[in-house]
Amino acid sequence: MTNKILVGIFLLYVMGYAAHALVLHKTVYGDGIFYYSWLRSAVIDHDVSFKSDYAYFHTSQPATPLHIQGNKYTVGPALLWAPWFLLTNEIVRGTGYEFPYQFIVGLSSVFYAFIGLLLLYRLLGNYFGKTATMATLIGIALATNLFFYGSLDAVNSHAVSFFAASFFITLVLASRKNWFFIGCALGLIALIRTQDIILGLLALPYIKPKNILYFLSGAFVLFLPQLVGWQLVNGNFWHSPYLSSFEGFDFIHPNIIGVLFSLQNGLLLWTPIIILGFIGLLKKKTELPLKLMAAIILVQLYLVASWSTWWQGASYSGRMFVSILPLIAFGLANFFSFFESPRFRYTTVMYAITLPLSIINFLLMFYFLLIH
Repeated sequence: MTNKILVGIFLLYVMGYAAHALVLHKTVYGDGIFYYSWLRSAVIDHDVSFKSDYAYFHTSQPATPLHIQGNKYTVGPALLWAPWFLLTNEIVRGTGYEFPYQFIVGLSSVFYAFIGLLLLYRLLGNYFGKTATMATLIGIALATNLFFYGSLDAVNSHAVSFFAASFFITLVLASRKNWFFIGCALGLIALIRTQDIILGLLALPYIKPKNILYFLSGAFVLFLPQLVGWQLVNGNFWHSPYLSSFEGFDFIHPNIIGVLFSLQNGLLLWTPIIILGFIGLLKKKTELPLKLMAAIILVQLYLVASWSTWWQGASYSGRMFVSILPLIAFGLANFFSFFESPRFRYTTVMYAITLPLSIINFLLMFYFLLIH
């Protein structure tokens, strides 16, 4: 039954992605244009001027001090998409704009999202029973905005950020053998979404002083491509262009209520299963740092609420929280562990909780697609 559910989730993600892509006849749009441009421009044009990319997609960015159009978005997604793009280029030999390129890159994000789910499933199984683990897997896969960003809007940073976060958390909780490699995993997280480096706090209970240098060195090595990218485009390797534009943080006036309950995309209003996950993080389980996980989520909430565009643009639910869904998963599993008894099966929990919340999520996604 477990394998059938996993296969079913994978097929649902792929079919959702394929249907959406075929209806739109494209997969690259919105913020995805800028993540994709790093890859297409470097491979096809052999530069990072983005001039032809922005002209093709009818968009633009402010000029940098080097007098080229900038790109404030990170290079991490492009690096993870690169093998798929290069393979497609060997076959198509096109300009990089054609539908096969776009489709394969988006499909790779679907695979990364599913691998993240598999990692999470195996990790949760080390601490929780079958009922809690399976109910959590279904809940994260179908009742959160992971389905939207891991299937429908796949050419973006969120599917790969979920994968990177699941990978890092797996190494911290289940391995802890090579702290340089664990640091590399954290560097990958930052390479995709820089603010998600706060997930590194999860290592605090486990890392020993002698391993800190290895950990930080690994993070620096994996983050180097972003520093190189900033240098090539902006002439400055140490300052994120996000912080040198009209955007920024207002830590004195965070809009926490808006982030959580905005009618437009409030996290708890649009994805209520998050509430159960956070409740579960407050329930004691000695072998897991659940309180620390809850603290990291609150730090992420504070950062998002302090950002100048706290509503996160055309976001389905709180898209900036996709990377902390693996932490929410531990809370969900701990919440569902209440039902771990011979009287309950995961099917009971699924029909009573996760299935209704999944249906609500799919209805909200349909509504979101209609109005956008």
